[in-house]
Amino acid sequence: MAINTEQATVAPSRRVTAPSPTIWLKRLIDSGTLYIPQNLNPTQFATLQAITLLLSHSGSYYAASRLDATLVTSAATAPPDAPAPPIAFDYRLGLDEIETITRTRTGYSFTELHTDLQDAILSLIASRDLTSRKLDLAYWLEDLHFQTLELAA
Repeated sequence: MAINTEQATVAPSRRVTAPSPTIWLKRLIDSGTLYIPQNLNPTQFATLQAITLLLSHSGSYYAASRLDATLVTSAATAPPDAPAPPIAFDYRLGLDEIETITRTRTGYSFTELHTDLQDAILSLIASRDLTSRKLDLAYWLEDLHFQTLELAA
C-alpha cells in the first residue's frame, strides 16, 4: 500500500453572492427602464403620468417623464434665446389641485380611479365645471395637453 506524501492543493471556494437590490435598481434607472422624477414628487408624477396617458391618445408612456425632465423652477434659469419652458410651480400646483378636487369629490386619489372617471374629471375641468381658486385649471389643462402632444410625438 502506497501513501501519497504530496500535499493536495485545494482552491479556496469562491463565495457567490447575488447583487444587492440597489444594484438592480441602479441598472433599471441607468437603462431607462425606470424613471425617477426630477422635479415632481411621486404622487404628482403618478397623476401627471395618468393625465398624459389620457391626453396623448397615441399611448406614449414617456410623455410624463419627458415633461418632468423639461420643467424648470423659474424662467430665469433658461437660456435667453430658448422658448419659454414650462414652470415647475404651475405644474405642481395644477397636479396638487387635481388631486385635492378628486379626493374631495370621490374619496380616492386621481390615479386610483378608473380611466373613464379620470377622463370625466378632466372633461369637467376643461368645461370649467370643476374649478380651483388657486389656478385656472382649464387653461392649465389646455397647456398640459399641448405640451403632452408635443412631447408624445
